[in-house]
Amino acid sequence: MEDRPRPADAQRSTAARLMDRASKDTPDFRGLRWLTIALPVLFIVASEVVRQIAVDQDSRARGLGLVLVVVAVVSIIVFSTWILTLVDRTQRQLRRRNRELAAANAVSSAVRSTMDLDEMLDAALDSVISASGAVEASIVTTKRDSRWPSEREIIRRRTSLEGMGATGSSGDTIEVPLTTGASMLGTMRLRFGPRIDPRDAVAHQTLETIGQQLAGAIQSAQLLEDLKRGMREGHAFYDTLLQVSNQNPLPDTLAAVMHHARTLLSSDEAVLTLNVATARSLQSDGELAGATALGDGSMCITPDPEHMREAHGSSLVCPVRSSSHVSHSMTVAIRGSEGSFGDMWLGRHGDPRFSEGDRQFLATLSELASIAIVNAQLFEQLRQSATIAERERIAREMHDGMAQVLGVTHLRLRALEAQPGVRALAEVHDEIADLADLSSEAYSDVRENILGLRESSRVDRALIESLRAYLEKYERQSGIPTSLDIEGAEHVVLSQRYQVQILRVVQEALTNVRKHSGASKAVVRVRDDEVLTTFVIEDDGHGFDVTTQPFTRDGFGLHSMRERMELLGGTLTIDSEPGRGTRVVAAVPSPSHNRPTTEAMHAAG
Repeated sequence: MEDRPRPADAQRSTAARLMDRASKDTPDFRGLRWLTIALPVLFIVASEVVRQIAVDQDSRARGLGLVLVVVAVVSIIVFSTWILTLVDRTQRQLRRRNRELAAANAVSSAVRSTMDLDEMLDAALDSVISASGAVEASIVTTKRDSRWPSEREIIRRRTSLEGMGATGSSGDTIEVPLTTGASMLGTMRLRFGPRIDPRDAVAHQTLETIGQQLAGAIQSAQLLEDLKRGMREGHAFYDTLLQVSNQNPLPDTLAAVMHHARTLLSSDEAVLTLNVATARSLQSDGELAGATALGDGSMCITPDPEHMREAHGSSLVCPVRSSSHVSHSMTVAIRGSEGSFGDMWLGRHGDPRFSEGDRQFLATLSELASIAIVNAQLFEQLRQSATIAERERIAREMHDGMAQVLGVTHLRLRALEAQPGVRALAEVHDEIADLADLSSEAYSDVRENILGLRESSRVDRALIESLRAYLEKYERQSGIPTSLDIEGAEHVVLSQRYQVQILRVVQEALTNVRKHSGASKAVVRVRDDEVLTTFVIEDDGHGFDVTTQPFTRDGFGLHSMRERMELLGGTLTIDSEPGRGTRVVAAVPSPSHNRPTTEAMHAAG
């Protein structure tokens, strides 16, 4: 099947036909020039020969006649040459004017056509080359969205058949300004061969007219492109703000932001990195605990900058920035009122470079991401405040209700147990004693739960201070000597969410010590090595076989402890053997360091 011509090729053929017609409309005067001179000369010579033969004259008259013939012939030649020179000059001017009109008409037709900008410029430059005889024509414009206002770029270039084999630029070059109104968009650069004078090719006024037409077309195309891009960017902004206002999960909102950034900026890879402090301030049900790959893996969200600095490896979920194919990249910080939340990174495998307009658009998206993060943080703070308020209410209700009832019940059962009539009935006495023990155990559990709820709800104290206060009260209530050993963690500061969950894990572990271990003493050790913050709860009790004790909901509260640590992106390790006591190790990433690998956490346990 025959290929259909492209619009630019069709326009070039039209321009060529106009040029050929312009050159053929003016007749060729070279043959007429010789006839104009030869015929009068032949006529005069023939007339003189006839006169010499027909009329009998003396030698003097004949000589005079010959002189007159020579004068007439010379006069005819001079006059005819002068007239024909004027005609030839007029002919050249008409030819050039026809070429100029044909070129201007071809450019005007291309500008008014439905071709895209590149095809229109190709057709226009071909017309100018055909009209002027230039070997090369190019459009040079000021680079848009550049950091340097004077930076220029060639957006289109066309070469004639004669210029395709030329390797140098030995001919003259002229530049025609591309102006529209008071603004100048660039220049049209024409390069001629060594045997062509640019001044005789095309009138400068015609080139200026063509330049104005091209400038208008380029400006219109740029305005249309800006309008379309503005509409796409506006849709991206609207979609992001809609997700924020609908309180969609933060990972979904950030994923939408990165999708718009990658799509509209034509990037091959995209990463949104949150710093550790920001990631820890967000609940997100553990969804930001590690790198989240999106789509084909070339776009992801991660709270771990280490994922970006390491080389490719099987342990990395989102190793985007380590790609060797990235040739151009751009990074924009995500900033809040109190500092940076992280950054957004885009990478391209090839040209072009990212422009200043691209950077501004990504900066706007980063502001929307900042709004989404702040909104999620506020929501998390409200949720934490509501949780703390509810814990305080439960602790207060337990203290005023259940604890009082259990305490009174325990005292009355002990009093009933001591009565002589009850002592006489052995079975009744034993049953009442068992009920009194159960009431005492329940009363201790309730008091311990009240203590745990109140201490974990204290947000006005640092972690170590809260631990120390809890251990003092725990020791008084349980009667088990409990010490606090701190190494490198005196000033460790965890977020409110982390602090509450860690305290609850320590409380649950100490509750197991009191209820199940039979220990005579316990110790809580806190370690911080700038990679992990580790909490170790040890006792000297009778221990148990870890391999036979599953982590179920009835397994000494170990299931809830593990769930709490998983929500923090940490680990929980149980080390125990019968007769050796129990060692519970809870590890979370240190607030002074980026998130460590899971292998490092298990190694610390």
